[in-house]
Amino acid sequence: MRSPLVYLTVVKLKNQLKEAVKHPAKLFYVVFLAAMLAITVIGGRDTHMEPRPLYELTAIMVLFYSLMFLMTFINGLNGGAGNYPMFTLSDVSMLFPSPLKPNKVLFYGLTRQLGLSLLLGFFLLFQYSWLHAAYGLEYVHLILIVLGYALCLFLGQVCAMAAYTRTSGNDGARRLVRYFVYGVTVGFVAWLLYSCAPRITVGANSDEMFSFALYGVLEAGADFLSTIGVFFPVSGWAAGVIGGIFTGDYAMVGICALLMAAAFAAALLLVIKNKNNYYEDVLQTAEVAQSAITAKKEGQPAEVTPKKVRVGKTGLGKGSGSSALFYKHLLENRRSGVFLFSKMTMIFMLIIIGSAVMYSFMFSDEESNTAAFVAVFTMSTYMQMFSESMGRFNWEISKPYIYLIPEPPLKKLLWATAETLVSDCVEAVCLFVPIGLILNMSPLETVLCILARISFSLLFTSGNMLVERVFGTVRSKGLILFFYIISLMVMAVPGVILGAFAMGLELLPGAVGMLLGMIAANVPIALLVMFLCRNVLQYAELNGK
Repeated sequence: MRSPLVYLTVVKLKNQLKEAVKHPAKLFYVVFLAAMLAITVIGGRDTHMEPRPLYELTAIMVLFYSLMFLMTFINGLNGGAGNYPMFTLSDVSMLFPSPLKPNKVLFYGLTRQLGLSLLLGFFLLFQYSWLHAAYGLEYVHLILIVLGYALCLFLGQVCAMAAYTRTSGNDGARRLVRYFVYGVTVGFVAWLLYSCAPRITVGANSDEMFSFALYGVLEAGADFLSTIGVFFPVSGWAAGVIGGIFTGDYAMVGICALLMAAAFAAALLLVIKNKNNYYEDVLQTAEVAQSAITAKKEGQPAEVTPKKVRVGKTGLGKGSGSSALFYKHLLENRRSGVFLFSKMTMIFMLIIIGSAVMYSFMFSDEESNTAAFVAVFTMSTYMQMFSESMGRFNWEISKPYIYLIPEPPLKKLLWATAETLVSDCVEAVCLFVPIGLILNMSPLETVLCILARISFSLLFTSGNMLVERVFGTVRSKGLILFFYIISLMVMAVPGVILGAFAMGLELLPGAVGMLLGMIAANVPIALLVMFLCRNVLQYAELNGK
C-alpha cells in the first residue's frame, strides 16, 4: 500500500498542474519567465571576456548565502513567517489529527520545504549572462549555485525551528541565542575588516586613485571570504561545498558537507527530542499564512504587522483632512521600519549596493564601468517595480476610510501617494550616492541617476493608480498581476528607447545621455497617467469597497 504522505504529495502536484492549465494568466507568466530565461542563456553566450578567478565567486556566494541565512534564522527564531513555513492550514486539518507519527509528518514538511527552497532560488537562473561572461560558468554550474542556495535556506529554517522550539516560552534563552548569532556575525565581520585593513592603509598612504584602493580592499576581502569565510556556520559551509566543486578543492567540499550534515542532524534531533509538541507552534503560522491567502483572494493586500511595534510618541500631531494620510504613513514607517524605509526596502538596497561592489571588482576600465552601471541601474529598477507595488498607497486604497474624507479625490490621491514619493527620493539619494562612489561615476551622472530613479518612482506609482482605476472591482490576482507588469513595461518603453538612442549618439559622456532620455520620457508619461486617473477615489463603489 502506498504511503499516505506520498499519495498526498502526488495529488497536490497534480492539482497544481491543473490549476496552471485552467488559468491562462498563470500559463502566460510561466511562458514569459521561460522566454526571459532563454534570452538570458542565448544572450549570455555572446559575451567574451577573460575569465576571472573562481575564488571570487566563492566569496560572492558566502556573502549572499550568509545574508539569506541570517534573515531566515532570525525571523524563524522570533516566531515569524519563517518558522514552520512548510505546513499549511490544510496540513493542520488533515495530517495532525491522522494516526501518523509526528516525526513522519515533520519529515514530510521538511521534504516539502526543500522543494519550496529550490523554487525560491529560481531567480538565480537569470544571473547566467554575467556569470558566464565574468567566470566562464556553464548552466550546470549555475544549477549547483541554486542548489547550494536552497540547501542554505532549508538548513537555516531547520536551525531556526530547533532554536525556536527549544526556547519557546523562555524569552531570556531566546535573547541569548539571538545575541550569540549576532556575536558570531560581528566577529566574522570584524575579522574581515581586519584582514582588509593593510590594503586600506596602503591605499591611503599612496597616490593611488580611490578605485584602485577599493580594488585592493575587495581583493583582500574576496581572499578572506573564500578561505576563512567558508567556515561561517551553515551559509559558509554551503558556499564552501559549491565553491570547492568549482575550484577542485574536494577536501574543502568534504569538510563543509560533513559540517552541514552534522548541523542538520543536531537541529533535527533537538526538534524531535523536544518536550514541547511542535503542533502547537505550527498553528499560529498556518493561520497567519491562511489569512494572507484569503486576503489575496478577496483582493485585499495582506499587510504584515510587526510582532513588536515601537510606539513612542502617540498621535499624528500634524495634518488635517487628506493631509493626515501623509503623516499617518510617516508614523507607520517609523513604527515598523527604519527611518522612512521598510525592512524589505533595506534588503533591496543592500543587495543593489552589494551588486555595485561586485561589478566594480569585475570591471575597471571606463567602458566596462559604464556597462556595470547600466547593469546595476537595470537591476535596481526591476526591484523597484516590486517594492512600489507594496507601498502605503496600496494598503490605504483597499480600506474604506480614505473615501470618507470630504475633500476632492485628486487632493486625497496626491496626499495618499506623498509618503511614497518622499521615501523614494530619500531612498534614491541613499542608494546612488554610495553606488556613484563605488563605480567611480561623475557628480553629474550621480545626480542624474538619482533623478532617473525618482522618475521611475513616479512611473510605477502612476502604474498602481492605473491598475486600481481599471481593475478596481476585479478580484483575479493573476489578471491584475498580468496587467500590472504589461502596463509598466509599456509605460517604461519610451524612456528606455529614448535613453538607448541618446546613449548611442555618444554626444554626452558615460551614461548621461541615457539618464536624460529616461527622465525626459518617464516624467511626462507618469504625470499624464496620474491626471487621467485623478478620479480613482471619486466613488468607493468604483473600486468595490
